[in-house]
Amino acid sequence: MKFSKIAILTAVSSTFIACTEHHSVKIAYENEFRNGDIVFRCGSGMESHAVTEASNSSYSHVGILFFDSIQNTWMVIHAVPGESAPEEADTLKYESLSEFFNPMRAERGAFAKIKCHDSIAAAASLYALAKYHEGVLFDDDYSLSDTTSLYCTELVWQSYLHQGIDITGGNMESSITLICKDSLCIYPSTIINSTAIESIKIFPEQTSSN
Repeated sequence: MKFSKIAILTAVSSTFIACTEHHSVKIAYENEFRNGDIVFRCGSGMESHAVTEASNSSYSHVGILFFDSIQNTWMVIHAVPGESAPEEADTLKYESLSEFFNPMRAERGAFAKIKCHDSIAAAASLYALAKYHEGVLFDDDYSLSDTTSLYCTELVWQSYLHQGIDITGGNMESSITLICKDSLCIYPSTIINSTAIESIKIFPEQTSSN
């Protein structure tokens, strides 16, 4: 859940201390993946750290897995601002798992399964894929009441909600001032702490000196 406005918050309410080591994600457990599983990541930037601190979570962004049989690889469908080409709108992204966990964007990661049949999880991934093909825009207002545009956790939530599963467990969280238009917001931690999660596994970290 990467916020374009959160630099305002971090400038006045938090500090960021640089580390002498660089952490990247080693993708693991691919033989356990299924369509519709959720992947989490956290970057090393101020925005990511502000989100994790504000929501008391280890992760700041999420996406949903889909196996592309043509490319023979796992892809991630997700909503994120600021990663489109110059002068292009921030629409939903469809990119490889390795690109999602590019060391420039992620220093730790995990994947989780929702408590449901594989067919339901697969249907959730197809819903997200359809939204990608529709060219749905990133939701700069972080508003759950307007589903014409979506932010990262909102996309995953909607994908499962349309299959009859509320992956938040009905536990929305109060939004961070200056960011969410609505009074309630879905953070990665909202999903991680939900009773809808069947299991979560943390990817190993790779460390190298700067």
